[in-house]
Amino acid sequence: MSLRTHPSLVRRLRWPLLAAVLLGGLAWGGSEWLVSKARKEVDERLEKRGLVLNAKSESWSLWGGITLKEATLSRLTGDQPPLFEISELHVDVPWREVWAAKSAITHWRAEDAILVLNDDQGSVTMEGLTTDFAVRQGTIEVAGLGMRQGPLVIELKGEILTATGGGGSSEFNPNWNGLRSVLKTLSFKPGSDPFRITGLFNVDLRTPPAIWSVDLRGEGNQVNWRGLPMQNALVEGQASQGGLRLTANLKLLKGSGLVELSREGWKDTPLIMTGTLTDSAGRSDEFIGRYEGKARTVTIEQISGSADLVELAQGFPALAEKIPAGVTVKTFPEILAKDFVLQTGVQPPVWSLASAQFKTPASIVVIVRDQPVNVENITGGLSYQKDQWHFHSLKGKLLEGTFALDADYDGQKLTDAKISLKSLRLARLSPWLGNVGSGLENSDLTMDYAGSICNDPVDSTGGGTLVLSDAPVVHIPLLEQTYALFPKLLPDRGRASAGSFQVTFTMNNGVATIDPFKARSEALTVTATGTVDLVKRRVQGHARANLRGIVGRITLPLSHVLTDMEISGPLDDIRVSPEGPIGGAKKLIGGSAEAAKDSVKLSGDVLKEGLSLPFQALGMFRDK
Repeated sequence: MSLRTHPSLVRRLRWPLLAAVLLGGLAWGGSEWLVSKARKEVDERLEKRGLVLNAKSESWSLWGGITLKEATLSRLTGDQPPLFEISELHVDVPWREVWAAKSAITHWRAEDAILVLNDDQGSVTMEGLTTDFAVRQGTIEVAGLGMRQGPLVIELKGEILTATGGGGSSEFNPNWNGLRSVLKTLSFKPGSDPFRITGLFNVDLRTPPAIWSVDLRGEGNQVNWRGLPMQNALVEGQASQGGLRLTANLKLLKGSGLVELSREGWKDTPLIMTGTLTDSAGRSDEFIGRYEGKARTVTIEQISGSADLVELAQGFPALAEKIPAGVTVKTFPEILAKDFVLQTGVQPPVWSLASAQFKTPASIVVIVRDQPVNVENITGGLSYQKDQWHFHSLKGKLLEGTFALDADYDGQKLTDAKISLKSLRLARLSPWLGNVGSGLENSDLTMDYAGSICNDPVDSTGGGTLVLSDAPVVHIPLLEQTYALFPKLLPDRGRASAGSFQVTFTMNNGVATIDPFKARSEALTVTATGTVDLVKRRVQGHARANLRGIVGRITLPLSHVLTDMEISGPLDDIRVSPEGPIGGAKKLIGGSAEAAKDSVKLSGDVLKEGLSLPFQALGMFRDK
């Protein structure tokens, strides 16, 4: 059956169809008029506040809502960056809710968008922006607000109260310092695992200035904050227009930390830090400090306790690289340290330490040429400024003797040094000397020095005294050589006895002046003067031997025989030769060619090791 065959049906439907078409046309025309009016209303309201909305692509529909792509909200006047920039935003009008509430309602949504907020201080860029909020009269209800900034992931919910008056003509001047400071405080090193923050916020914009607050909880694994890597970090607290209060529970690479963070206001105020650091053995230090965001500087004003700070520093790359290799802490002291400053705004980071005082003794083990050296009962203090260590009354036990040190040290040179080595037991040198070290059981070395010491001898200037006692004659410079030069004059029993020497020296431009040198054994005394040129690596000097109790083939009963010797040659081949007998020695030896040798080599392995090893054990002047 068709409509043509039933004209009465056509007549009955004609007017409803015409009415439907007419109503549809009116609705379409009305919606276009409403959309146009709504768009004009938005533009006029923004213009009253000196603003203009632009988009690279936009669509406005009464039923489909508004979609803006690459949209900007800018000031009408002035050549300034847009106040807001967003890659994409969609706005819906839920007509059923509008009809029920008898007021305007809009739903705003964004998915993985990029938001840029600009103010007079610069811009804040948020990636991965995901929003879902409803705008009602006087209220913005945020069901979800998510964003990313590097490893930082933020997921928030909350409410914004807005003014309900009809004026709305005041100039809009956003200030994002609070947000900027929060993000800067919570910034993590790119490449770290995500640090996720969740929270609930409230904002009141009804009367200026804005009042806002947010409860936060953040957690992440394998994160890196300001160069500090952490296995786990849990942060909880509140932020508001008045400042910040956070509690951080940190599991470091070595040890852990419990830190309270607070800040009063947001305008160039420091972040105050107090808390406890705990090493892997459960020993703890308490500290107080601050972080200045503008300068990107951490200052620990004071830290005290018994925690192993060397262990904790090993988990912080900026500090770990300053820890000497081959050093093991046996006993970390209880310390009081002040004004540790770390500047993270420069690369590599720069740090300094005003003072650190040992309140209890420390002990360490140092590996020197593959052998362990125990340095024990260390007391005193130190500081670190401008890449230079400063040792203050540093004392301890070494090689069964003692040392005392006041000096500045830059890794290459000791300056303004006062050094004292007392009664170092040379028998402890046997791991480095091998068989040469036999017979040193009762021998010890003592030295006092004031001045500078450097790997480059030219920069070594100062003076002091050196004493070697109860050592076999074979290890005492000039004594052994005198016995070797005059085998006919000196008894073997004297050569087998113990001897000692004392020397006073000065250093200038790499040349050591020896004046005087005095060596003594049971049957022999040798005095000498001379120079040791450490730049040219040569020795030049004169010695005089005082021979007593001569027995053997030369039997003339003399109590004293004097003879002069010359000392010369390169450091690796120093020769000692007689200059010719004087006094009664002429009668003793006459022309005998067998009474004295031409020359002998001067060896000083024991003395060399005895002087160099203590400095190497303290981390100075290592072999390259």
